[in-house]
Amino acid sequence: MSETLRIGVHANNPTLLVASRTGELEKKLSPLGVSVEWHHIAAGARTVDLVGANIIQVGGTGSTPPISAQARGLPLVYLATSAARPVGGIYVRHDSKAQAIADLAGRRIALGVGSWLQALLATALDRAGLTWKDIVPLDLTETEARAALLAGDIDAWVSGGALKDGADQLRVLANTQDLVSNPSVFFAHRDLADRRPEVLAAVAAGLDAVDRWIATHPAEAAAHLVAAARGPLTAEEWQAHIAKRPWGLQPIDDAFIADQQRAADIFHRFGLLPRAIDVRDAVPPAPIAIERAA
Repeated sequence: MSETLRIGVHANNPTLLVASRTGELEKKLSPLGVSVEWHHIAAGARTVDLVGANIIQVGGTGSTPPISAQARGLPLVYLATSAARPVGGIYVRHDSKAQAIADLAGRRIALGVGSWLQALLATALDRAGLTWKDIVPLDLTETEARAALLAGDIDAWVSGGALKDGADQLRVLANTQDLVSNPSVFFAHRDLADRRPEVLAAVAAGLDAVDRWIATHPAEAAAHLVAAARGPLTAEEWQAHIAKRPWGLQPIDDAFIADQQRAADIFHRFGLLPRAIDVRDAVPPAPIAIERAA
């Protein structure tokens, strides 16, 4: 009996964007009697709710959304992750008096609330002895935040590194790599994981193959990304992004679980989750291996 696998894709996940155009997952899943239906999502943060409603069965985001989803009781299980991505950090203007994270108490800080940047900021605050209530978080896009910081209308910006214009007027207060690992995280609806774990193994292998193709074919991958993302990045900017980023997926391991649990515990202490969670409850009983062609 044939089955259709519904996968979410959005502009902030290059792996899924390229996969939606190359046919690699279709090739992996066809022998299992599974076809693929791609669902384009306008805002990546909606991915977890779409999986929770079983509108899509597989998706990918940064590290924070699946934590929030688990705390809300959504039936997600972890599939795989990327390697650590040490991009971005917490920035202030060059003329800011802030010299450390502790100096941001009471200050207006822009970030994508609910994104992986929330984990970055929360971890930085926790290490500095501050809490979420000690700052004024503003949920702004990267473009909005950059403009507001340069204009002096906010005090700090938590960014994935999209500094661009005005970067010479900014100063880094904390680097991502010193605080969080920031992987891309892939997950699936629990029902699919329970019913057909072999399908998820094929998805993981397919996404890993796509990632490795991107790394070795940057120009072709950039062309796919320009066409699929329909965003502000040019082909040259996508190639630069590809050159800086690690490619290839990794199985869910103890280090990843520990990182997610650490963030989840901080979020709960800060009042950002409705309840405490055990991240291991969202890990399949049999870890999904990622098989690679010889």
